[in-house]
Amino acid sequence: MSVKIKKGKGILFDAVPDSGQVMVKVAPHGRPLYIWPNRLGFPESLLPKIKKQSVPFLYPPQTPVEYKGGSWIVNMCADADEYRNALIGLDRAFGDKIPIFNHPRAVAMTRRDLSAKRLAGIPNLVVPKCVRFMADENNSFQRAFEANGFNYPVLVRPAKSQTGRDLVKIDNPFDWPKVYKTHWQGKSHFMTQYVDYSNTSGDFIKSRIVYVGERMFVRHVKRAENWRIHNQTASSKTTDEAWEASISEQLMSDPVFHNMLSEVPVRVKLDFFGLDIGVDLENRRAILFEANAAMSIFFATGADERSQARATRLQHPIVRALEEHFATPQNWRSGADIGEEPVERIFQS
Repeated sequence: MSVKIKKGKGILFDAVPDSGQVMVKVAPHGRPLYIWPNRLGFPESLLPKIKKQSVPFLYPPQTPVEYKGGSWIVNMCADADEYRNALIGLDRAFGDKIPIFNHPRAVAMTRRDLSAKRLAGIPNLVVPKCVRFMADENNSFQRAFEANGFNYPVLVRPAKSQTGRDLVKIDNPFDWPKVYKTHWQGKSHFMTQYVDYSNTSGDFIKSRIVYVGERMFVRHVKRAENWRIHNQTASSKTTDEAWEASISEQLMSDPVFHNMLSEVPVRVKLDFFGLDIGVDLENRRAILFEANAAMSIFFATGADERSQARATRLQHPIVRALEEHFATPQNWRSGADIGEEPVERIFQS
């Protein structure tokens, strides 16, 4: 089968997860809504434009397809573990031929253990040790802990987890039964050295930084009484907007934080992604949590004045930058610019 693409148009590359599984829920209109895991999230204002200017491609195709004339590709596969096969296929077919928004080689390098190696050495960014291992026996976790020289506490999570699902903190040798309450059998996992980032008041501060090209924006700043900060975390404190704006300004203007955060996209080499960090203001340092394209960036905005003002401050600048970057495929990262081996070899490391 051959598909001819008009000049200037591109390909919207999507894929079925390697597991073959997607989430389904009932939408408000009563019909099934399919939710694809760990995909690139575009704002509602941009995705229709991308679809209008491209032809869809869903991997793996049932029959071989040849695309002729495509000028660019937008890669929707945002997680190295969830879409391993699709990233390999995309790189083999187009890796060095045309511009690819979020190149598969760069996505592959955001696998947690590989990302830790790539971001290590940035001044004032603490990058905890992270290893990937297969949990196929009861003592797989203890073996990984001992073989890699970890100290308590450690964080353990399934490889495809991006929302904190089945994430557990192991504080001592008697804590290992926690992992057996998760869906662990026969799955790849990550083990990460825990780093305490609480301040003298006992609060934990987390920030999400968003990158479009090499431009950076603060998506949010949150604080909690517990190390695990998430929208559904019971210990999370209500965000004071003046406080959030103050911390955001410090992250962007303080030379220590600004220089540290500016180095991240130089190494990650994605066109659009997020960085989650623990913020230690007292020691002017940050702790790496993760850096990848699978994060939630655009939040629902209420009709009230407060919600609109927050969206104007935090969300609208990201949308404008993304629209500008999408319009210039010549500025997207190329395979040559990324300089990595093919995806298949990256995953062998």
